[in-house]
Amino acid sequence: MNDVDCEVEDVYRLLKTDPVLSGRIITLSNSALFGSGKDATRNLEDAVVRLGMQQVMDLVYALELPRSFRKSKAFDQVEFWKHSLAVAFISRSLAKKVLPDPEDWEASFLAGLMHDVGILVFDNVISEEYYKFLTLKDLSSTDQPLEGLEKEHFKIDHAEAGATFMKKWWAISDRVISAASTHHETGPSQGQTINLNQLISTANRIANHHGITHPIMTAFEDPPEEGYLDNLGISQEDMDIVIDTTKIGLLAAETIFRSN
Repeated sequence: MNDVDCEVEDVYRLLKTDPVLSGRIITLSNSALFGSGKDATRNLEDAVVRLGMQQVMDLVYALELPRSFRKSKAFDQVEFWKHSLAVAFISRSLAKKVLPDPEDWEASFLAGLMHDVGILVFDNVISEEYYKFLTLKDLSSTDQPLEGLEKEHFKIDHAEAGATFMKKWWAISDRVISAASTHHETGPSQGQTINLNQLISTANRIANHHGITHPIMTAFEDPPEEGYLDNLGISQEDMDIVIDTTKIGLLAAETIFRSN
């Protein structure tokens, strides 16, 4: 699917060899996250044609990445992926409105989806040590951010761990890797041209601010920067629509995630 000569028909033939994945693609393509109020898709071919190559790839990543990591005994992985998918959708929804580079538009969903993948890297690579780190500390009462605690304990935080892992093992765009490594940094200031890294950072804060958080949260509060809507050039009404659409779409996604 990463082949520049690959066509929609090629994608359809490849996906239909996996009936389970095909069914999930149809289900999620009809959700608020991908449906956009269009007529319901009833078969795989319609889904592929309607969504187009980029959104089909985004959808496949959203469905298959959660199956790439073993289930955690330290936290609810479904809640983790709901947060990741929320950041992905918020990022993609805002990208065309605020990012000047079309290549950043295409990378925005995957960058949002993978921004916290370093948490899963910790949980899979040093599972026992990370389990003890999460369970022996009273994370919910500390006012330090998770990444700060990780840095103290492991000398590396999940943002850096995720970026390092993706760069070494996955054929992922450098834009996605860079966004993952900086997703706890500050967003844009007023009058500044926003970049993809700042968009992912802001989308992460927006999701958390609206209660769509991953399951490993401390008492540290990190809301979007004051005046962030003005900085993005987005109205409150438009942002409310994005958040409502995200929450509705996550209902369908959660059903799929819990069936894995």
